Amino acid sequence: MKKLSVLFLMVAFTACSVKLIPPSQPDVDRVSVKYPGYTLAELNDGKALFEQTCSRYHRLKNPASRNEEKWKEIVPKMIGKLNKKEGREVIDNKQQESILRYLITMSTAAKPSR
Repeated sequence: MKKLSVLFLMVAFTACSVKLIPPSQPDVDRVSVKYPGYTLAELNDGKALFEQTCSRYHRLKNPASRNEEKWKEIVPKMIGKLNKKEGREVIDNKQQESILRYLITMSTAAKPSR
């Protein structure tokens, strides 16, 4: 019975996790007016920071689940909470901007067909 419970929890957790769309050059091109000189490498860096940092504290959100205004509201609050909780600057302003740019860029990405 215990093994079945563990298996059920693993399946439930996996089902709740978000599969993030890998960034691509068309994503960078789409926001080039907003972020001149923005590169695919920078977009991937933002994705990595988002995954590594945010997943330690809660389930990752799909970037398309919020619009730009919401992400601009949420990200600074969450990073402020994180830095306060840890008692040090875990994420600095440059890293925060990287996460925010990733989320804003990918919030407008085309959704994959099923």
